[in-house]
Amino acid sequence: MMITGRTRWKMCTYARVRCEILSEGARLIEGRLRSNGLKFTRLIDPDPYLLASSGDGIYDLGKFLMVIELTDGLGRLFYLTASDVPVSLKELPRPEFVLAFRVKKKEGFLALLDVIGRKGIGGIRHKHRSLLNFLISFAGSLLISSIVNIVNIKGYLGPAILMLPLALAIFIVLDYPFSLLYLKGVEVIQNPEPSAKVFIIKVKRTEKKGS
Repeated sequence: MMITGRTRWKMCTYARVRCEILSEGARLIEGRLRSNGLKFTRLIDPDPYLLASSGDGIYDLGKFLMVIELTDGLGRLFYLTASDVPVSLKELPRPEFVLAFRVKKKEGFLALLDVIGRKGIGGIRHKHRSLLNFLISFAGSLLISSIVNIVNIKGYLGPAILMLPLALAIFIVLDYPFSLLYLKGVEVIQNPEPSAKVFIIKVKRTEKKGS
């Protein structure tokens, strides 16, 4: 009989960083990662499959996984790295957004990378996820109550049987892709740890004055 220990979760931080000049932003990020003694994988405009497969070798390198997406609006550059301790990049300004995840298994981490590669995470939808989830829950409860009243189900068992699959369907559809990631062992954390933040880089080109 095999006895398994307590599940060991890993922390994954994903940050989207915008800059005006991709090469300059890359130089600053790589310098900061190296100053923290981190080895990293850099991918230039990878497709979702390449991004996910590259995470296979990163997962076992540390307890704290980091995915940095650098973009100038046209191209995308990804950095994948891992550490046994959380890394803080305090010298840089704030990013477009930062999300943290608890990851239960490697397959979940690869699924998360696939979603990121397909641009499935980002925008106002995820910046204000707490408020949106509240509104989703409120609207869902009204919808379920309305359906119960329309079909005129009496008693307690009937409404409960109807409400459970409807609530699950609402959760999966409206909280996508987080709902499917959760089923694969990836749990989103609304507020990442301060020590694990990654920050935006804003670079401006300057012209040299003639003598």
